[in-house]
Amino acid sequence: MPPVLSPVVIMLLSHKVFLGVSVWTVASKLVSPSAGVEDLHTLELIGLLVARELTDGLLGRELKDRVDYFIYAGLFLFAVVVVRRIWLILD
Repeated sequence: MPPVLSPVVIMLLSHKVFLGVSVWTVASKLVSPSAGVEDLHTLELIGLLVARELTDGLLGRELKDRVDYFIYAGLFLFAVVVVRRIWLILD
């Protein structure tokens, strides 16, 4: 008789981080449906920063670098949003 496989799914840590950030994105969009792209991007950046901080001791160097890449890209876009808003106020 062949062994019975358990229906339990074993997820990698990287999959769990991705799932957590995805849930955060969906929750952010559901909580603020009328928010613009700039606000959604800011919430997404906050989610990435929280996920990176919570998983700092668990992630390997390669995965930390990958998450950091997205954080740096998010910070760059956040700086663009801030400069754009300042530009609009000064005009």
